[in-house]
Amino acid sequence: MLALRLLAIIPPLIFPAAFAQAVPDSDLNVPPGHIRIPVLVTDKHVQAVAGLHEEDFKVIDNGKPAPIAAFLTLSAAPPGQAHFTVFYLDDRRLTMEETNTARQDVDAALYTALDSNGYVAVVTGTGSVNSGFSRDPVQLRKTLASIQANAFAAQGTRAHNFDLIGTYASLADYASRMSKLPGRRLLVLLSPGFSADFPEIRSAAAASIDRIVQAGVVVNSFNPQDSSFVTQSEDNIALEELSSATGGSFSLSPQLHAELTHYPELLYLLDIPLSSIRSDGSSHKLKIVVSGTGNRIHARENFIAPKSSK
Repeated sequence: MLALRLLAIIPPLIFPAAFAQAVPDSDLNVPPGHIRIPVLVTDKHVQAVAGLHEEDFKVIDNGKPAPIAAFLTLSAAPPGQAHFTVFYLDDRRLTMEETNTARQDVDAALYTALDSNGYVAVVTGTGSVNSGFSRDPVQLRKTLASIQANAFAAQGTRAHNFDLIGTYASLADYASRMSKLPGRRLLVLLSPGFSADFPEIRSAAAASIDRIVQAGVVVNSFNPQDSSFVTQSEDNIALEELSSATGGSFSLSPQLHAELTHYPELLYLLDIPLSSIRSDGSSHKLKIVVSGTGNRIHARENFIAPKSSK
């Protein structure tokens, strides 16, 4: 109930008038009846591997081959195309010091995000702050300055699991609202991390990831903690999972602030048909196999099958 109450107070993202009625990017639309798996393939130099085709991929669902119903390649926004970035500060968990660092990181990243075709929104997980989309750096910096640390965050890692279902729900909700926009869509999560090692949290995470992927949104996750003091490495697992599952990147702290808004150079989008999956609400393990050697694969590791309405 707490998650629903918090989600209910999150105001909608405000879209620029020019795009309010625009048709979403057709490349990002997931056809009905499909489960989408964004796959990022990099070589040993961490460069995107181009030139792969459908026959180069195999999807293993619960240990069995799954048919690929659709195959697409998706690149970063071409010149001249609008793109949208939401900076999501996890104010349920960021301490005062971490909040200050996160604000500085976002401030420094605005220059890249607000290029000639970029729109930015700054929001918090609890919904207490929401700038709406803007191209005005002055307005966005005022919004950043208004973000305060949550009292729970002062308790440190002991409070990191506070309302995780609400966090996952709000991430998915913002992503769903972004699905109405044309162009590339990026959600940048700044959080000290959290542990999701409980069945109900794992289920919430899987459902959230599915909604984010279905919305055509990529998530970049960053931990603003000083990396020399990070002792709860397991708290970063959920952040890495969110990023890998959507085609984004994860970092303890950005070396260059442009990394926050880096959209993957090349994503392969694999769709498997729901018709091949039993509609029983069960958890499915995924494994993606790519032909060739020395490549690293970043992709979803699981999904929840939909439940039959019958």
